Amino acid sequence: MGVRRFAGVLAILAVALVAAAGGAQVRRPWVLAFVPSLDAQRVLATGRTLERMLEVATGLEFESTVPTSYAATIEAMCAGRADVAFFAPLAYVLAHQRCGAEVKLISIRFDRPYYGAQILASAEAGIRRLADLRGKRFAYVDPASTSGYLYPAVHIKRAGFDPNRFFSQTVFAGGHDKVVLAIYQGQVEGGATFGDEFGNDARDRVERQFPDVKRRVGVLEYVKPYIPNDTVSFRKGLDPELVDRVVKALFRIAQTSSGRQAIHELYQHEGYATYEDLVTKYRVDRREFPNLDAYFNPIREAVRTLGIDLTRLVR
Repeated sequence: MGVRRFAGVLAILAVALVAAAGGAQVRRPWVLAFVPSLDAQRVLATGRTLERMLEVATGLEFESTVPTSYAATIEAMCAGRADVAFFAPLAYVLAHQRCGAEVKLISIRFDRPYYGAQILASAEAGIRRLADLRGKRFAYVDPASTSGYLYPAVHIKRAGFDPNRFFSQTVFAGGHDKVVLAIYQGQVEGGATFGDEFGNDARDRVERQFPDVKRRVGVLEYVKPYIPNDTVSFRKGLDPELVDRVVKALFRIAQTSSGRQAIHELYQHEGYATYEDLVTKYRVDRREFPNLDAYFNPIREAVRTLGIDLTRLVR
């Protein structure tokens, strides 16, 4: 075989290997990343139910994972180890800034695309107002949690207190239910979780195990403004046609009885909304929020108010 012919064969083999590698990458499972806002094993078990439904609906293969934290979930997507993430709002903002994550759906809870945050306190600690938490121990959820850190911290700052010095100790418990339990068990006197007047309350997550939780852990204040709900976000660079297939499948799944049960058990989602749903059904002003990403601009404003360096949250 001549040198030129041999070189040509090598070139053909190289192209074939690259094509094969690319095909393998396309055929690999789509990784669904679920943030650990609740007990990780519970989230994973329910996530796998949704995973199987998506496989049937799309013909694609999926694999579920629950990273160790909100930041780890963002890191997984930005490193190409996760394709679809059920991001909490601030986590989405971080992922969008870090690596261009694309929000496609907004979750619905209590028939709304938004929710609230609340500051909880031990009923046994004699705390009646926010000022009474001065010098006390306080639990947040996660540095990348909107309702479990960002909005409550901004709320405390706007009330005239420095959230970095107001408490004697602050901890990140890792989940909304864990914040409630930390207060219930006396590890801290106060904490921040999701919660609002519509009945959306983190204490419900532990009430079955601890029926007296609402007597021993009370709502001190609700935090305003409201927060955009959780997202279903996709890694930048995925095939747009396949992304559209997954989005439509998840939207349809959420409209079936078994699908509604699965997403409710996962994160208490009742369904999902597209950008057009926000405009037509929930009266979101298209001029103020010209696209789905812009719906999260109030979170970016809260980040600026608190003076947070987003790059420090994901290392």
